[in-house]
Amino acid sequence: MPEFTLHVVCPNPALDRLQVVAQFHPFEVNRVSTVHSLAGGKGLIVCRGARRLGATVTAHGFVGGVVGQVIRQGCQDLGVLDRHIEIAGETRVTPVVIEQSTGRSTVLNERGPLVTDDEQDQLAAGLAAAVRPGDVVVSTGSLPPGCAPGFHARIARLALDRGAVALVDAHGDALAQVIADTRARRIGTGTLVVKPNIHELAGILEQPLADLGAAGAAMRALHADTGATFVVTSGTAGALWIGGADELAADSPQVETLNATGSGDSFLAGLAVSLGRGEPPASALSLASAMGAANAAALVPDVDPDLVTRLRQRVTVTGHAPVRSAAESA
Repeated sequence: MPEFTLHVVCPNPALDRLQVVAQFHPFEVNRVSTVHSLAGGKGLIVCRGARRLGATVTAHGFVGGVVGQVIRQGCQDLGVLDRHIEIAGETRVTPVVIEQSTGRSTVLNERGPLVTDDEQDQLAAGLAAAVRPGDVVVSTGSLPPGCAPGFHARIARLALDRGAVALVDAHGDALAQVIADTRARRIGTGTLVVKPNIHELAGILEQPLADLGAAGAAMRALHADTGATFVVTSGTAGALWIGGADELAADSPQVETLNATGSGDSFLAGLAVSLGRGEPPASALSLASAMGAANAAALVPDVDPDLVTRLRQRVTVTGHAPVRSAAESA
């Protein structure tokens, strides 16, 4: 098994404050039964999942103020190397209300603090110095004020220039910029994996995607246009992988959902670790799917490695993604 470091670029980390209620009643007083506070944001959930799988992980991002110190302590507790850039603003707090009776959650996402161009350059320089050929670089999450939509594309370009695998999980203008830069060959031709969920893909295509069959047709066209591998998730409906000669579909093992928040990030962690280990796409999909399901079975965004192992045995990966033609999808 090759040695590699997983570099997780999390430009907008947060203190996740999870508050559990029996039933959530909007616009009323709700009594909270349990509170969990932990270092979060999409990137930190990826870090946590990868560490549960035994990977060597480094976190790159921006933190500031008292909450920023909580993020740094969270990295230390996880055994993650902390390479965050210190900024003047205060790292955001993300309240999450979890309705215990249904497993549904309500998330309030703050924008985050201002990040300057100089601070972004510091992050890029530190990442460039740390990444080695064979490493995996994940760039994920929302962008705080001051970060242009091209931030994730910049990180992908840097990773590929250094012989690393680049994984991007973005949405909106940031996702569109990654695809545009890849199409224009401003991002290198190494192993680039773009992992939106089906709603994020539909958003940048400005067309409805009713199911993974419709998504598959769009993914095939994007792969032909850009050369990048596309992995699209659709919650309990499973995931598709389209890249090169591989067109794969994976189901999602069924679990009792306690809190699905972060399942896409845990999926991404499994994908990144499997690719770093040099496993084939089918193995990467099976591990990622098991990680996503295991996260949904936990109250806080985290995974039980033993449960992941059991769930992975229940994941079915088929060799032909259910891709419909453009005419059928219309």
